[in-house]
Amino acid sequence: MSTVPPPAPEPDAAALRSLQPAEALSTLADLEVAHEELRVAEEEVRVQQEQIEALLSRYESERRWRSQLSGLVPVALCVSDGAGKLVDANPALASYLQVPLHRLRGKPLSVYLRAGDVPAFRSAVRALATGEAEQQRLQVTLLGRRHGEAAAELFGFADRAAGQTGDTRLQWVMVPAGRTVQGSPRRPAEPGGGLSAIDSLGLAAALAELSRLPIGDADRQRLLTRMAVLVQSAVPAAGAVSITLGSPRDPQQLGSDSTVAQEADGRQLEAEEGPCWEAHLTGTVVLTADVTADERWPRLRRTAGDGPVRGVLAIPLREGEQPVGVLNVYSTEVDAFSPDSRRIAELVAAAVGGVLQNVTERESLRDLAVNLEKALTSRATIDQAKGVLMARLGIDAEDAFARLITLSNRLNVKLRDLAQLVVQGHADEVIAASR
Repeated sequence: MSTVPPPAPEPDAAALRSLQPAEALSTLADLEVAHEELRVAEEEVRVQQEQIEALLSRYESERRWRSQLSGLVPVALCVSDGAGKLVDANPALASYLQVPLHRLRGKPLSVYLRAGDVPAFRSAVRALATGEAEQQRLQVTLLGRRHGEAAAELFGFADRAAGQTGDTRLQWVMVPAGRTVQGSPRRPAEPGGGLSAIDSLGLAAALAELSRLPIGDADRQRLLTRMAVLVQSAVPAAGAVSITLGSPRDPQQLGSDSTVAQEADGRQLEAEEGPCWEAHLTGTVVLTADVTADERWPRLRRTAGDGPVRGVLAIPLREGEQPVGVLNVYSTEVDAFSPDSRRIAELVAAAVGGVLQNVTERESLRDLAVNLEKALTSRATIDQAKGVLMARLGIDAEDAFARLITLSNRLNVKLRDLAQLVVQGHADEVIAASR
């Protein structure tokens, strides 16, 4: 980081009065040049400080929204380091174990497993942390204070493999054993209003994948498409999904997982009405059992019968409190979306909004970095131009800088643009204009 040059000592009034007019003008000119150099240096430091603050804000924001996502998951979810120590956990796990959430952090996950399951767990941690495996699935027995011993399936995912160190991040999803058979159909909600284990696991996996999307990727279109695919995999009865950013009339960007979703979006655009339009206008969730028979949108009803879509669930997307678009979930079945389907879709929509907010913050940070680079490049160019004038005219650095500032003000040209002319070989023209 650049250091700010010490300010030039300011001459007192008595000293100025003792100088001859020419000497006084020269002293004042030197003082003005010194102040201008100080201003430029302070501006550079200010920009660098803003960049550091933005970086800190970005990491804090990313940590905050990842924690928010894990809090939304209705099954036990936690993150460990490469040694198996917990660095984060969600309320569902804390509630099951009857341990305060803040007391889970820093504890080895193995202390909540039956002793006979610990060796297999440590082997799974080692395989994930070293990159030998991307996923692990274990049958374990959890030691919960409320429920006592309970069999569970433990799914592990390598979020960031850096060996068995504190830098590694491993994600773990726990669900009661015997209730998540791969390939089994989705089951209705269990008594008590909770989601079925299969739906819960699908939601947890989708949210985990959303949290690991490459949000630094400049291709937002590809990001929207991937999010649409993840939403479709999580929401029961979803046959197609699209994401509309901005107004449905004039969207900023669109992402979808299939031509079915694109066609359904297109029909709403032609009719200038539909679930997506209403969700955008009202800011509320819009559900229709059969879009071909819904009297709320007569123009859409006349054309929707030509396509396969029947049930539609449209959910507003928000970045923080700011509405930014709509998540559209389509089904080929009539009355497809149950209360649980809607709940899952709303949870995933909140996660999508978190991803979009993080992308926006990173784009702002990228712009800030570009501006900083321009500022540093401008400073280097000005220093080069000063050197050229010093060599050509036999003057010192302060005089060279003063001439550049004077000519910049006279011609109403930015100082960096004038310096660029000097560096690019137009020093003679600049010198002539300064006389």
